[in-house]
Amino acid sequence: MLNRWTNSYLIFILILTGILISFLSDHLVQFLFANLIYALAMFLIVLRDYQKGYRSLSRNRSIALCILIIVSIAGSGFYHFKLASDFDKFFLILSGLAKVIIFGYGWLSTVKILMQKQKITDQTIVLAITAYLFIGVIWAFIYYVVWEINPNAFKVTVQTDYQLKSWNLVTYFSLTTLTTLGYGDIIPVDKLLMLAANFEAIAGSIYLTVIVARLVSLYSITDSKNQ
Repeated sequence: MLNRWTNSYLIFILILTGILISFLSDHLVQFLFANLIYALAMFLIVLRDYQKGYRSLSRNRSIALCILIIVSIAGSGFYHFKLASDFDKFFLILSGLAKVIIFGYGWLSTVKILMQKQKITDQTIVLAITAYLFIGVIWAFIYYVVWEINPNAFKVTVQTDYQLKSWNLVTYFSLTTLTTLGYGDIIPVDKLLMLAANFEAIAGSIYLTVIVARLVSLYSITDSKNQ
């Protein structure tokens, strides 16, 4: 029963849905659904790893990760709805840090499972794509915290309605940076932010190089066995 809810396909669909929701114009809908969908995806990853022991995830570590997921949602809620306006930045940073840690774990776990595969299947491809999307989402969380604290850290050269929403902007910027497209419509002007963007582009390039090499190797092994 649990295998049905912790399979790679469902987790991939949830991550992809969270990204697509990020481009909705309604900021409240973005917050409610994107956060809930991302949280559900991470709960499933923790449950998957605890159940199958992909990373020898102990009960205490599973509980700690679940608490971090709850903290990330609560922090976002406090910040978004201004429930404690005097501590807005604290809740923003707390939520962002929790999400980076959680999704960082999700990326490591997904990559480890991918590296354990001994042949190419549709599941192998889904895992590879999911891990790639994780990188973009992780950096989007970082950019979002920076944008909310200092909007002047970004220079938006083309103003449209969706770009006026910070989560729209950072998700778009993160994915274009990850794929090294660099359209130039959103430019980091803060030195640390520029460095972060460079690291994301490097991480995306290295990931693709390593994973493509791994998939080609698995394909060669599978092909030789079938002959």
